[in-house]
Amino acid sequence: MSSAPGIPTTEIDPIGTPPSELVRALREMARRGPLHRMASGEYLVVTQAGVRDVLKNVDSFSGTVGDVGALAEEDTMLSGIPEPRHGMVRKIVNSALAYHHASLVEPYVRDLAKTLIAEALDACATSVDGSVEIMAAYARRIPSAVIARILGIPADDYELFARWSDEVLARQENDGGSNRPLLDLHPEFTRFITEQVEQRRTATNPPSDVITRLLTNEVDGERLSTRAVCTQAMFLVVAGNETTRNLIGNVLRRLALEPEILSRIHADPALIPRVVEESLRIEPPVQLTARTCTRDIRIDGVEVRKGDRLVLSLNAANRDETLYSDPDEFRLDRLRPRDHVGFGAGPHVCPGAYLARMETQVALEAFSNAVAEIRPAPGYVDDPNPVYWAHGPRTLRVRLIARSDAMERTSGLLADADPRTTIED
Repeated sequence: MSSAPGIPTTEIDPIGTPPSELVRALREMARRGPLHRMASGEYLVVTQAGVRDVLKNVDSFSGTVGDVGALAEEDTMLSGIPEPRHGMVRKIVNSALAYHHASLVEPYVRDLAKTLIAEALDACATSVDGSVEIMAAYARRIPSAVIARILGIPADDYELFARWSDEVLARQENDGGSNRPLLDLHPEFTRFITEQVEQRRTATNPPSDVITRLLTNEVDGERLSTRAVCTQAMFLVVAGNETTRNLIGNVLRRLALEPEILSRIHADPALIPRVVEESLRIEPPVQLTARTCTRDIRIDGVEVRKGDRLVLSLNAANRDETLYSDPDEFRLDRLRPRDHVGFGAGPHVCPGAYLARMETQVALEAFSNAVAEIRPAPGYVDDPNPVYWAHGPRTLRVRLIARSDAMERTSGLLADADPRTTIED
């Protein structure tokens, strides 16, 4: 790999460094410059301006994981498809996840969240130590059910999706997975998705879901192959599960460790969207993303060269002290609560951002309606997600106290709210 002159070096490994130490290190790095060369030879981008420069310039930076062009087109996930084809496939996905489709799922999410939190409270009341593992009981189950529903998958298979997603990520990490097709990582998952695709391909009147749209819409004058549709469907399952689960988990962990936040929500439920946005800023569920430079270019005033590999720290970008007052503080009074890159930026911004926001807001509303207090269970030890690029609790054992005034708010604050416009952008 070529070396751009004048770029400082760092011994910090953003994957293996403890979180509190990493936050301090990233801030010191940002004060010295937007890019730093790591021991691996890759460049770490640590300012928000630099991160936005890279994410928005899709003509100069490839999102392909591993070597550019190493995977066949039908094996390349949505995030790694080069332009202009990315935009064509993305348009199909967006059409299925667009507001008028996703909003149809919200009543289902609301009913599901109410049921699950009631079950979690019952589990607390009957357990030996009065606690419940809230990730398994609540945060994990909502996104797997929602993404499966949008894909048109039978309800009995929702739990499989969560397990398979975890297994795919674990195998990807163990395998080094950068140049291995997603479909080759989990034969059982692949067989299931392939069966779903073939059912729609041969159906006289297939359902109007994401899989059907990927099958029936053309990209550059041709329909996607079965394998290409399976790749994108599996990618959406894994990404939709992991990101939203971690977002909900991060919010719940913060409520457990900072109980005054739940008290503020009880007093003013209109704060719920701000709680979600501030969690996205200070604890983005995706901490790192990578790009490969496809031509010589400048990033935030620093020159990089074709072939250089860039690791973008969304965590550092969201704590940029030139943009945020008290960047390490969880504040609900920020003037522009959505001014962050928690879901990325530019053409490759997370296609499920609206859906993840909606799920988390509804989950938090149902939780706050039913729960008076949440505390870590005795002996609590942080158990982080082992996936290097993700941030969220793998498990979270807590004690819950039910609200004595718990009320039915099926058409409450968020029932008619669009998570895209509830608060100032």
